Amino acid sequence: MTKSKNPRVAILGVALDNLTMEEVLDAVEASIAEGGFHQIATANVDFLMKSIRDEELHETLCRCDLVLADGAPLVWASHLLGAGLKERVAGADLVPQLARLSARRGYRIFLLGAEEESSAGTAAWMEKSFPGACIAGRYCPKYQPLEEMDHEEILSRIEAATPDILLVAFGNPKQEKWLAMHRFRLEVPVCIGVGGSFDFLSGRVARAPLWMQRCGMEWFYRMMQEPSRLASRYFGNALGLTRYLPMQLAAMAMQGKRRQQAQITKEMVGTATVMRIDGDFTGKLLPRFESDVRNAVLTGSHVVLDMSNTAYIGADALASLIYVMNVARSWKRELWLAGLDRLLVHVVGASRLRLFFRMAPKVAEALRRIQPESLPAPQLGKDWAFCQIGGKLIPIHVQEVPDVYRQVQQLLSRELTNEPNPLRSPKSLEADTLIEDLVPVDIG
Repeated sequence: MTKSKNPRVAILGVALDNLTMEEVLDAVEASIAEGGFHQIATANVDFLMKSIRDEELHETLCRCDLVLADGAPLVWASHLLGAGLKERVAGADLVPQLARLSARRGYRIFLLGAEEESSAGTAAWMEKSFPGACIAGRYCPKYQPLEEMDHEEILSRIEAATPDILLVAFGNPKQEKWLAMHRFRLEVPVCIGVGGSFDFLSGRVARAPLWMQRCGMEWFYRMMQEPSRLASRYFGNALGLTRYLPMQLAAMAMQGKRRQQAQITKEMVGTATVMRIDGDFTGKLLPRFESDVRNAVLTGSHVVLDMSNTAYIGADALASLIYVMNVARSWKRELWLAGLDRLLVHVVGASRLRLFFRMAPKVAEALRRIQPESLPAPQLGKDWAFCQIGGKLIPIHVQEVPDVYRQVQQLLSRELTNEPNPLRSPKSLEADTLIEDLVPVDIG
C-alpha cells in the first residue's frame, strides 16, 4: 500500500485515508497479493486525542499503510477543513466484510485478543454468516501490559497458522503499538487493530441501532451501556476536540489562499532534490507531488521542500506531507520543509505536526544540516557481489568483499578527516574519487 495514491486529510496530526468501504477492500486484496506486512488502523477521536499526548502512538499511526475514519466526528471535521472524507469506515463494519471476502476468496483470518467468549463467538458468527470463511486460528492471551506479554508465544501461533489477515483486539493504543513492534517479524499481509469489534460480532455487547450509527450517535448508545467506563473517556475526548480542532480550523482559515494551482520545480543540489512549491499547495497536484518525492527517495536522494513561495497548505497537503515523510524515513532519507513563513509554521503547529517535520528557515540551512552519507553495507549474490564504481559494475568474489569493503571504509575515513596518506599518487587520487561513488548492487 505504500505505493498508493489515496487521497488523505490530516486532522490533528493524523493522516486519514479518504476511502469508501469498497476501496478499502480493494486495498486489502492488493496488499494480500503484494505480500509482506501492511498495518491498518481504524481511528476515532480517542485515537487522535491519545496521539497528541503519546509520541509513540502518533508515530505508529503515521507509519500505518491505511488509517480509516472510525467515527462520525472525524468525517464532520474533515468537511470543516475543506477536504471531506467520503464516509465513515468503522472497524465493526469492516470485519464482517473481511469475513465475506474470506468466504469468497479463501483468505485466512486469525483472531487475536479479546476474551475467549468474544473470540469464539466471533469465529462462530463468521462461519455461520459467511459459509466458507476460513478462520486460520485464534488466540486470547491473558491481559498484561505490553512489556510483560509473551510475545514469542503469540508470534509462534500466528506463524504456524499462516494467515492472510490478522485481526488484533487488544484495544487502542496497545494493539497499534503491538503490531508496530513486530512489523519486521510478522509476515501477514494485512494486520488490523479492531478494538471492541469481537464483542459486537459475538453478541456480548449490543451495537447501536442503524439509525443511530448513521446520524453519528453510536457513541451515546455505547456510553449508556457502560457509563462507568466510557462516560469519562467520551467527555475527555469531547473537551480535547473542542480545544484542539478550532486551533487547526483557525490557522487554516488565516492563510492567504491565491486560488491558483501550485507549481513544482525541481533541481538537484548535491545529494538532495530541492522541490520549490509556488502557489496553493492542495488538490489535484498532490498525487504527482507524492510520486515525485517517492521517486527521488527511491533513487537515493534526500528531499528539501522550498516553501518560501507557498501561499496555502491544505489539510490534504498536510496529509501528503505526512505520507512522504514516512516514505523518506522508511528509506533512511531526510525530508526537510524550508522557508515557511510565520503563518505556515503556525498552520503546521496548530495541526499538531510541529515536532513531526524537520524544518529550516532557509533551503541553504536545510542542505547544510543534512547528515553526510554513510557507506551502505554490501549486498551479496550467490557467488559474487557487484559494486558500482565510477559508473561501472565491478564484480568481486564473495570471499573478497569484506577485505575490499574494509579498505574502502578506510579510504573514506581518511578523506573525511583529511588524514594525510603518504602513499597517494595521482592514480590513487583518481581511484579514491571513483570509490566515493561505490554503491553495492546485487544482480545475482
